[in-house]
Order: sequence, then structure tokens, then C-alpha cells
Amino acid sequence: MDIFGPLYLILGFLAVVIGIILSIHPISKKKLGEGKPQYGLWSWIAMLYSTGMGSGLLLRAVQEPVFFLHNPPRVSGHSAEVFALEYTFFHWGLTPWAFYGLTAILVGWFYYRGKKSFLFSELLLGYSFKNKWGGDVINFLIIVTTFFGALASIGLGSRQLLASGQFWAGPTWDAKWAFIPLAFLCIAATFSALLGIKQGIKRLSNLNIAGGILLLAFAWIQGPILDTLRIFSQSLGYYLLEWLPMSLNLGQWSVSNDFLKNWTVFYWAFWLAWAPFTGIFIARISQGRSIREVLLGTLFIPSVGTFLWFSIFGNHAFDLIANQSLTAKDLESVYRSIFMFFGALPFSKITQFLSSFFLATFLITSIDSAIFVLSMYLDSGKREPKKRFRFFWGIAFFVLTALVLWNGSEQLLLSISTILILSSLPFAVVFLPLLFFLFKNLNSTSHDNS
Repeated sequence: MDIFGPLYLILGFLAVVIGIILSIHPISKKKLGEGKPQYGLWSWIAMLYSTGMGSGLLLRAVQEPVFFLHNPPRVSGHSAEVFALEYTFFHWGLTPWAFYGLTAILVGWFYYRGKKSFLFSELLLGYSFKNKWGGDVINFLIIVTTFFGALASIGLGSRQLLASGQFWAGPTWDAKWAFIPLAFLCIAATFSALLGIKQGIKRLSNLNIAGGILLLAFAWIQGPILDTLRIFSQSLGYYLLEWLPMSLNLGQWSVSNDFLKNWTVFYWAFWLAWAPFTGIFIARISQGRSIREVLLGTLFIPSVGTFLWFSIFGNHAFDLIANQSLTAKDLESVYRSIFMFFGALPFSKITQFLSSFFLATFLITSIDSAIFVLSMYLDSGKREPKKRFRFFWGIAFFVLTALVLWNGSEQLLLSISTILILSSLPFAVVFLPLLFFLFKNLNSTSHDNS
């Protein structure tokens, strides 16, 4: 992070700029594959949202805005509430979705142009690495990055599900017992992956979005409705106005190096590490859509939904703290904060149970998507990988995550996240050259058609 931190900042900035420019360029009318879109708009958005960051939104819904409320990254002239949400928007908004969307275009363009393989080594470098060590290294890094990224999320999610038990069941369990909800998650995700995208992943994703909207509407109705709209519009406006200097850490908008490493660079590396896996999955479900549709769909629709999510939950949490219904300490844990939040509202047992249920379904859709993509890699990049590979990855996720959780050490989960960041570096280094290769191919194809 000390050495390559500036690289991640530049990549985050350029990804958004390139994504916007490409989405409005005439060349973006080109389609990924022939025919009509394979999935309707609702299901398409539901799948990319559930895969990209669904479970993380439940983990951080109130914890991160409240943290920034009491620990602002720098001095600002905005109100504390607006500034806290602005920085939450910054870390969860356009930048991660630009990484995901551009990677999806990289993969999808070459796949649907006739490569018919989702392996990065064969799709993106213009020639086959088959039976060569270079291609094996690239594919191995993608597998490692995807596996550890999903494993870290599974471990954190399992811990959060375990923590939820004390709110609607009573007892408190040691962290190592998180392998019990882990077993349920991995079994359900493997079954969903075996069913495939249409029968398994699509249906769960639709359920996720419906459940997320239900919880969001309840939190909004119970909170300061008009004030939430005000703080949402102000935070969004400042985020858009200050996005450029925040992205490059310039002038009066600069923050300390410690904050950059612990938050912004960490997030950018984390999102970039997830980009190959999420991008491949988005490409897989985007046949029949134009480059413009995919980029605008991934850049703006999930971002606006995320901004509303954090505004409603975050501003309601600010209000509960101001009214002394809760304290900031109550909401400092990523495992417990969402349950503490719902515990301060009416129908707490019901909403705590529903938040646990939808956390589980969001996690399942992240895991089954990872199982599906990793199985494609073991099966030579095929569109529909063999079921034995899906079984293998489902078992692998359970066994290795259970070993981590059984040790009961927070440092082990932190170490997995560190491995994820390290494994993202090779992809970060080649990200811009890959985009250049894409533009070159798009341009040559346009000349050929003319």
C-alpha cells in the first residue's frame, strides 16, 4: 500500500473517466453477442447487484456512516452528517462499479466475438496461452483472487449470521461456531450453482432485491423521511462535485496517508481484486446488451441504489444517536451494528430475523456466482461448466473457511483480506494495458465494418 497506493488512486480515477467516455462514445452501440438480452432488466440488475456487493451493504449499512460521523477523514465545511455520507458514497459508489463494468466489457467483447472462452489468458491478450506457463500463471492468479475474495466475504458473513443469533434466539456463541451458518451457506450456494444461472442464481438475486427494498422501505418510513431526502441530495451533490480531487487526494480535499491506506486504497484494491470474478459473471449474463447498456447499467443504477441505501440507514442511525436511543459504540461492530439498529425500532425481532435471512441470501448469491466462475476456469472457460467442478468449489469454500473460523482469530480473516489485496496487484498492473487492447480492437472492428 505504501508503494502502490498512488497506482490504485490513479486506476480508480481513470476507471470512472474511461467508463463514462466509453459509454457515450458512438462505438458503445456495439452489442455483446447477437439477439435480444438473455435476461430482463430487473433480473439483470438484481444479479449484478447481488454478486457485486450485496452482503457488504448489510455489513456496513450503519457502521460505516456512523464511523465517519465521529471520525471524519479531514476538516470539511459540510455538516458532519453530510460529510460522513459523502465519504461512504465515495468508497461504495462509481469507482467499484467502473472496475466491474469495464472488466465485464473486456471479457464479454472477446467472448461474444468468437473466442468462446472466459479464460483471461485466452480472451484478453490476443493469443492463446494454452500449454504455456504464462497463461497458467494468469489463470492461477485469477482463481486465487476470486477464491480468497469470496472466502473473506463468507467468513465475515458467517460471523455476522452467528452474531444475529443472540438478538432473535438469545445465546451468545464463540466465533469458532460460525462454521454452523457457514455449512448452511455453502450447501445452499452449491445447490444454487448446480441449478445454474436461470434456475438458481437469478431467482435468489430477485429475492435479494425484493428483500433489500423491503428493509429499506421499513427503515425509511420509521425514520426522518424528509430529512433523509435532504441529506441524500446534499451528500450526492458534494460527492459529484468533489469526486475528482477526492479520487486523486488533491489540495484541501487530501487526507492523511494512514486514512488512504486503511480506507480508500484498501477499498480500491479490494474492489479491483473482485473485478475479474464479478466482471466475468456480468459478462456471462449480459449477452444481447450493448456496451453502452452494460456500462451505464453497472455505473449508475447500482450506485444510485447504494447511495439511497446508505442515506436511509445512515441518517436514521444518526437520528437514533441524537435521540439517545443508541450510542455510536452500539454501532461500531460490522457484525452487530445492523441488528442493534433494528433492535431500536418497532417489530425488532421480525426485522432482525429478516435482515439475517437476506444477509444469508445475499451471501449465497455471491458464493454461488464465485463457484460458477471458478468452475468455468477449471472447465477450460466453458459457458456451462461441469457439475463436478461446482461440487469441488462448494466443498473447498466450506472446508477452508471453516478452518479459518474454527481458529477463532480475527487476525486470520484480516490476513485473508491482505492476501486478497496482494493478489489484486497483478491485475491492477495490467488493467490499463488491457483497456488499451480493448479500445484498439473496438476501433479496428469499427473500421472493418465501415
